[in-house]
Amino acid sequence: MLWTLWFGLLAALLSRTVTAQANAIYRDPDTGLVFSSNYVLYRVNQGITYRVAIPANVQTYTSYDAVIQAVIPNDVGWAGIAWAGSMPRNPLTVAWRNSQNQPVLSSRWAGGHITPQAYNNAQYTLFRTGTKSNGTHWQYTALCKGCTSWTTDTGASRFLSPRGGNRMAFAYSPNRPSSPNSPTSTIPIHDVHGYWQHDFSGAANQDFDAIVERLASGV
Repeated sequence: MLWTLWFGLLAALLSRTVTAQANAIYRDPDTGLVFSSNYVLYRVNQGITYRVAIPANVQTYTSYDAVIQAVIPNDVGWAGIAWAGSMPRNPLTVAWRNSQNQPVLSSRWAGGHITPQAYNNAQYTLFRTGTKSNGTHWQYTALCKGCTSWTTDTGASRFLSPRGGNRMAFAYSPNRPSSPNSPTSTIPIHDVHGYWQHDFSGAANQDFDAIVERLASGV
């Protein structure tokens, strides 16, 4: 009975915290981008913030660039996003810190519920602006080309909607990869995973291309 009560309370806490911070609009003072932001818990009262920014006026059923920003507590060994809301057969963005405590972004793909391998069809540009750390958290901001569309095993094309909600997933481990300086390092199995609906309609930026060009130049 006590276990049932405890798990019920835990579920209520998780649900309330995530819902309270779901699909907030975040205007980043550092980059100048507008993000749709979600806060996802990996344990009680501790979570990761994931933000997405995309161009305005994107046509549906097309590929488009996206900027991903994550704010991650220092106790996280690695954290990853599945852009299609499940581990297998879609672009995975996996991030950790190297031996100099600098962010490493790794593009991955899993053919099933197995260790994800390197994925060359999604490329990342890590921005100096919007990438930082302090005593409790670290943050990365990066452009992804190839995260919003992909080809399935049958050859079909999949696209994320720029107009509304897309089911996304995250995974977390407290342990860093075995070779943290390498983006192709083997990663430990995740301890926690979860799902949410990310509203891309709130992530639209009229000046997306100009802002991304400035961030990529390091200005």
